Amino acid sequence: MILAAVLLFGVVLIGWFSPRVLGRLTAGGISPCTAIAWWLLTALGVLAGALGAVLLLVLPGHGPATAITRVLHDCWAAVGHSDLPGLDPVAATFAGAALVLAGARLAVASARRRKRGIRLHRRHLDVLRLSGARPGPTLWLPEDRPIAYSLGGRDGLIVASEGLAARLSRPELDAVLAHERAHLRGRHHLLTASADVLGRALRFVPLMRELPGAVRLLVELAADRAAADRHGSGTVRSALLSIRAADGPRRALGMAGGDTEIRLRLLTSYPIGRSRFPARAKAVAGGTLALLAPPAFATGLLFATGLVSCW
Repeated sequence: MILAAVLLFGVVLIGWFSPRVLGRLTAGGISPCTAIAWWLLTALGVLAGALGAVLLLVLPGHGPATAITRVLHDCWAAVGHSDLPGLDPVAATFAGAALVLAGARLAVASARRRKRGIRLHRRHLDVLRLSGARPGPTLWLPEDRPIAYSLGGRDGLIVASEGLAARLSRPELDAVLAHERAHLRGRHHLLTASADVLGRALRFVPLMRELPGAVRLLVELAADRAAADRHGSGTVRSALLSIRAADGPRRALGMAGGDTEIRLRLLTSYPIGRSRFPARAKAVAGGTLALLAPPAFATGLLFATGLVSCW
């Protein structure tokens, strides 16, 4: 039970305090795609760590935990697993029940999210068919308000209004459409949907509670950068200023979504045109560290405590 308890402690530590660290790293000017990877992989690491801890409790003989803790058993006999046999069935029962409950909440939230997304996408396709327009990646609405957003899924769709085309210059309109295409190409709808499901089902964990808002802002920053690489940050910035009022379905990703002030400020300082290799390397290295943080912390703490007790 020692290894499971230490692993759970690592999960709690990462789940409660990582948002501060991730927030500071994000504010430090790293690539939005890198920040997205770090946030999501940290959440995945917390989930995997919690699952691993529960499995160590419920598996017969605690799986590999017995072999690991046997190395420290002689030095740590006073608090060892064998001295507290009565706690095992109780801890395993509660841990198993918590795992089943969390899994059910995730399944229900995911099913509801998917059902609403499919319904929303079908409504837009119905509008496209009824309007007599040809099926294509962009649906133009006869609306005077400047509207631009995208819907994910197998048949990704960009929705824009005629008022948007009338208000913006041609370069600005191209930048807006490039922003929405970046959402579809980067599967940002899937990323935000995953974050929303985790935030709704596991809201009691600070990391999961802050995950949806962070990912939604970061995908907008990533799409801004993709559009700025092609059309220039000044063009993206002027287009964003022209359509600052968010409009569109709540589950869509719109050009005016996210924190507009942050996006406008970062558009003036983005290093446009640099190689993406360093950002990808940072994303892989930092993401791997974030994913393995709970078990790495648990292993380090376990062996450090064992060495101290043997000293």
